[in-house]
Amino acid sequence: MIGTIGVLTIGVVGLSTWRKQLLGTSKYQVAKDILTATYRLQDAMQAVRSPMVYLKREEVEAGNQLKEEQRVYSERLRYLDEQKSILRTLALEARAIWGEQGEQCLEKLNALVGTLHAEIWLHFWLKGAYAGFGATVDRNPKRVQANDAVVYWTSGDDNFSKQIASAVQDVEAMFQSKMR
Repeated sequence: MIGTIGVLTIGVVGLSTWRKQLLGTSKYQVAKDILTATYRLQDAMQAVRSPMVYLKREEVEAGNQLKEEQRVYSERLRYLDEQKSILRTLALEARAIWGEQGEQCLEKLNALVGTLHAEIWLHFWLKGAYAGFGATVDRNPKRVQANDAVVYWTSGDDNFSKQIASAVQDVEAMFQSKMR
């Protein structure tokens, strides 16, 4: 009888330890995946902002430079949206594990993605891409300069890059501690 109780005790302790290890491993994996997805999203945002735009020569020669530039940015934004979607899925897992705080730390980064989308749209509006026949576009130099500061990544020290880095640091602060 003592042997049976001993075996049962060892079994319960073993199962409890295994369950804790399994839970810890899954939390670690979600935290690691979120950090990796965050870094990919950060890289995708900077790729969208790259001032290097490779246009097809035949499109430029045909007078379709603006449409070709829109196509390039559309491809960049599509990749950015794919990365955001991956991170969104992981954010739901984080919410299931850690509650609201697991998802809230990503809000600033998501807002910056929205800002980038809006500024890309404004960029092409300022170039007259969406203006109808006979319409004029207000290309106020301050407005163009403010838009260019978001659309074009000139260095890691520009204001929008600093905002992105700050949002990534918020995510790191939340999830690096979960990986220990």
